[in-house]
Amino acid sequence: MVEHANLVRVDTKGMVHPVGKTASKVLCSRAGEWRLVETPADLVVMRRDGTASATGRTLRLAGEIHTPAAMCEIVALIGQSQWRGELVLVDHGAVRSIFFEKGSVIGATTNVAGERLGEILYRAGALTREQLEEALEATQAVSRRFGEAIMDLRFQTPEQLFPMMVRQVEEVFYAILQLSSGTFWFFDAFDEKAITYRYDLHVSPLLMEGVQRMDEMRFFREKIPNDQFVPTPTCVVGRKPPEELLRVYAECDGRRSIAEIGRTTGMLEFEVTREVFQLMNAGFVTAASPRPQGTQSIVTIFNRALARIHATCAAAGKVAELRDGLARFATNGWVYDPLFLDAGPLADGTLRPDRVAHNLAAICGDDPDVWLTQLLHEYVGFAMFQAETLLPREVERELRTSVADLMKPVRPVEAASRMSAPPGSSKSAHAVFDLSALRPR
Repeated sequence: MVEHANLVRVDTKGMVHPVGKTASKVLCSRAGEWRLVETPADLVVMRRDGTASATGRTLRLAGEIHTPAAMCEIVALIGQSQWRGELVLVDHGAVRSIFFEKGSVIGATTNVAGERLGEILYRAGALTREQLEEALEATQAVSRRFGEAIMDLRFQTPEQLFPMMVRQVEEVFYAILQLSSGTFWFFDAFDEKAITYRYDLHVSPLLMEGVQRMDEMRFFREKIPNDQFVPTPTCVVGRKPPEELLRVYAECDGRRSIAEIGRTTGMLEFEVTREVFQLMNAGFVTAASPRPQGTQSIVTIFNRALARIHATCAAAGKVAELRDGLARFATNGWVYDPLFLDAGPLADGTLRPDRVAHNLAAICGDDPDVWLTQLLHEYVGFAMFQAETLLPREVERELRTSVADLMKPVRPVEAASRMSAPPGSSKSAHAVFDLSALRPR
């Protein structure tokens, strides 16, 4: 469908007909007179008539990108040859430009939202989301650049802003090296107005760093697939992380994601990912996908496991025994009765998420998601334990595997200290709940 959307037909009279919607849209935006550039028989390249002589820009290099790291060779050629010009890369609507002069990168532009200056500042913790939105509104109200707006609003000083502008250019540069699809076009001149500020970033070290990042990120992604993964500290007796990793390690609390740690430390995704990966290899942290947030989401995931356990026991004619065992466990656990008030269990063993949310809000103050996750882990854990005593060995093994898969998004809370009972209390950890506020709807 994508290929068809870009399809254009040229008839025997030389008339051009867009076949796909994308082709029609592109050609409409290019209305005017064009001059054919001489090409091989399987290519058609056109240039707007008169633009080459008016701008002094000629196309020096062009090609298609089909393999990762293909742009490394092109960038190396431009840098080593000390060419001056603009390298434009187009990939499914993403358009990036890198400006070169005498072996250096002197600027970059991008229409990719995550690579804009404001997003770089937000990801590095230099701006809050509210400040970013305010600055964007200011640029629309008055015609001015984003950097000027955040300085006028006093969100950043010039001394703070300049290094972040450099980092943005670097991020765009590293992004083009990682492209595995699209096209590239190198023109031997550029419009000076396109460059907000001239930098002097030598191509060779940038290229070396970019290649190293690509190599390392392949290993990182095996353990940390994206910036939403959450690193959690492990108990390592008698050892502490290297000094250079302590800043990131201090932020690994089992709740903050890679992206959130970046905002608190002023580091971008790759930098945080690299340090978390090193901490993982040394055994100081583990990393897993983020836990769901909110009572509804948490209960929904546990409900899938409960439904699977009850359905399996029902098929074996043992569901009544399972229900009896769970009822005794909930009553002895002291806190489950108020937590499950008017919430179930229902006929299939599941709970009403809305009612659990109401009950939880009444009896738990700080960090209710952590409390609920821990409590439901214990409840489902007992359900699985009870099922093991009721089912044949081969059925029990299959059930255990499927339940474990269903509960991956809600892994147990490692920080057991959050569940501790008050000093001197003889009750279980659940005794910290305040039941006085619990009222049925």
